[in-house]
Amino acid sequence: MDYELYPPNSAHPRPFQRTFYQSLTKQLRLAEFRFTRTLAETGALCVEMAAGELLTIELAEGAQIVNLFAFNSQDPDERIWTQDMCLIEGIYLTLFNRLWGTMARYRPLLTFIEDTVAARTGESRHHFLFGGFETPADWRLQGGKQGVKSTWEQFSDALESRSLEPSLLDKGHISLFQRMEVDGPSQQFLIHPSDARRGDRVTLFAEIDLNVLLVLSPYIDGSRPPAEISEPRPRAVKIAVSHPVAIALGWPYPGVLYPDLSLYENSHGRRSNKPLPTPGRES
Repeated sequence: MDYELYPPNSAHPRPFQRTFYQSLTKQLRLAEFRFTRTLAETGALCVEMAAGELLTIELAEGAQIVNLFAFNSQDPDERIWTQDMCLIEGIYLTLFNRLWGTMARYRPLLTFIEDTVAARTGESRHHFLFGGFETPADWRLQGGKQGVKSTWEQFSDALESRSLEPSLLDKGHISLFQRMEVDGPSQQFLIHPSDARRGDRVTLFAEIDLNVLLVLSPYIDGSRPPAEISEPRPRAVKIAVSHPVAIALGWPYPGVLYPDLSLYENSHGRRSNKPLPTPGRES
């Protein structure tokens, strides 16, 4: 199958098989869903996905920031890596953008194949790549109510319940439906109220077997600072996972060998969930 380098204006474009993903967009209305859930309260929802399945996230009541973190279900050390993803995809995500994982594989984990908010463009845009401001310190310093768990805490609880280290979150997460602007002179990220609407949705294609964590932001639509949100009541979001719709493409680098992961494994033949030096490369 032919491929192109994508995104075309990226500093680091990657091989992309457009015809494959275009065919997926045509199958959206035909997809049969094996899992549906309405998420309407705090606490992370963990969705287990197989390669080739679709994840649809639809706003059921109105604008609501939905934070997403994903990792390889067999190797959690392979997880979303926002810092390097921005060099490939930019800081806003939409149709055909891919969510990339960490080294040593450095491959796509999920690909956008639907985004109904994309037509609303301008100086500010949605689906922001850097959602890292949602930490306990940010919430408290802005006057947020005690006892309200930040996105980071909700993700952390979900990881710990699966005997995984919260340090896995050090590579960031994605903020879907969050509307942001980059101010030119100051280079600061400015938060705007999301203008996503009831019924807006994104759909992502799983490139590998994944666990996807989804959290409704206590900032709701980003229109008010924490001090003005006495008791956050997130707006409901519909989550659906399809049966497989296609065979995932697999290793994305033509002519490049799959990495030797033995350098990253511990004495039990598994990669560690803790940030440790690579064996043989300590110096």
